[in-house]
Amino acid sequence: MRLADRTDQQFISGRPKDLAEELGSDGIRTILRIICAAYIKLRNSGVVTPDMSEPEITEELYYELLGVWNNKTSLRPIHEKSHGRRKTGPGKTPTIDFCFRAIFPPNSYFGTECKLLKENDNERYKDYIAGGVCRYLTGKYSENCSIGSMIGYITSGNTGEIISEIKNRVDKTRNASKMGKSDPINSFNEHYKSVHKREIDFSLFQVHHLFFSFA
Repeated sequence: MRLADRTDQQFISGRPKDLAEELGSDGIRTILRIICAAYIKLRNSGVVTPDMSEPEITEELYYELLGVWNNKTSLRPIHEKSHGRRKTGPGKTPTIDFCFRAIFPPNSYFGTECKLLKENDNERYKDYIAGGVCRYLTGKYSENCSIGSMIGYITSGNTGEIISEIKNRVDKTRNASKMGKSDPINSFNEHYKSVHKREIDFSLFQVHHLFFSFA
């Protein structure tokens, strides 16, 4: 895993260098392998039940992730990463479910946003796009990294049908390449990838889609 010393970070046009470039393809794949290893352990534990909420499943996944994380790198896993933006009225600042954060600056990270998915549940399908994918594209999440990930927790229904519906919706976003099957991650096969144009600067942003079935 190629990870630079973040205390010596270079800046380009006043903004931090893209973390994805520093990680490289091997580094990104290492992170994805760790996430998938945590999923396999969680699925085999039988802890997740159909009535569990997305935050409850994410807490259990993050617990397993800490057990397989190699803490010798300069990245650290962070649960519920706040972006520190003040806003008026009720609510809270945008919070990504978990991420792998660099030493400096605090908003330089590889992010993972998790969503609960159930077959024929239109509201959950919409939330995967509006509350997940689009938050990357608007720069609310991962402003300083050109690659991020989405996790879909499938607790009921047909996995293939759910993925097909998500693909249809992802393909209608601001995309440079449509969502397609990507290389397996060890023994995990439900790995997809899409590339989009970000709204903030029209740069390319790549999303890894991982569909974790507990059905």
